[in-house]
Amino acid sequence: MQSVVVEAEKYSLTTGKGSYTLLGWWRFCYLHSFETKQHTIYWNDKVFSGTSEGPEMVRGGGLLVIGQDQDRMGGGYTFSQSLNAVVADLRLYNRTLTNSEALDFVSCKETHLDPQPLVSFSDFKNNWKIEGSVNIEDLNLADICQKESSFLIMFPEAWSFSQAVAMCNNVGGSLPVPISARENEQILSFLNPYIPYCSDAHGYSIALGMLKEYETHSHYHYKSGENITYSNFLYRRDEDSNCVAIAVTEDDYGYWYYSKCDLELCTICNFTSVTHLKVSKQFYKLIYSTIKT
Repeated sequence: MQSVVVEAEKYSLTTGKGSYTLLGWWRFCYLHSFETKQHTIYWNDKVFSGTSEGPEMVRGGGLLVIGQDQDRMGGGYTFSQSLNAVVADLRLYNRTLTNSEALDFVSCKETHLDPQPLVSFSDFKNNWKIEGSVNIEDLNLADICQKESSFLIMFPEAWSFSQAVAMCNNVGGSLPVPISARENEQILSFLNPYIPYCSDAHGYSIALGMLKEYETHSHYHYKSGENITYSNFLYRRDEDSNCVAIAVTEDDYGYWYYSKCDLELCTICNFTSVTHLKVSKQFYKLIYSTIKT
């Protein structure tokens, strides 16, 4: 198991106050020179430089813990001091990277640095010990470098297309529009736990935020009008229908089909930012009444 300790408990680094977007990726690189005491921080598109009075060396024999605060060596963990976030592509080098190397890293460019990192996630299962509630998932560089992060919320109640659009608008979201096979798969993975709540005699389908262009038989984003080049139609039943749904049934799992816009389906809303919304029974009844009328 890789282990290292930094003797810097007396020192702190402040970059100033700022507003940070939740549910988005922060690309962070910290350069520190023990010889010159100079440090540089690359945080997305921001750069901070300064002088540190930190340790003169990093010695081995300790324990590196990610996502928790050690009140004592290897212990004293509490839930309130745990990191509620996703950590990816962690690297610790035994040399100070150059400015261009750090910029490449935070700019999501492919980096091939020598020597290899002293600590990394490259062989996670063999080099790290997992404790507590931790989910391990493989991510591609494209996953953590996307310009806009998003998340989904399910409303397991059947609504027509226009009602689903109104519901998502009311809570600050929009209907999902997958533009790649990976985004389509992410929607399916999200939907799986809700199958028991949305299945009926016809199976299980979810409305997507696309409409059909009859003349060209293409499909476009229902809000922006932008043409969607990605397509995942297995077959084009209900050619007279204008809306698009994704099937979550065994035979058609993940494929799209045209559906009637008044067909009532469960709704998922896509969000690109955190919506501050407090829902009470009266509020829900108000929104529900507005949508149904």
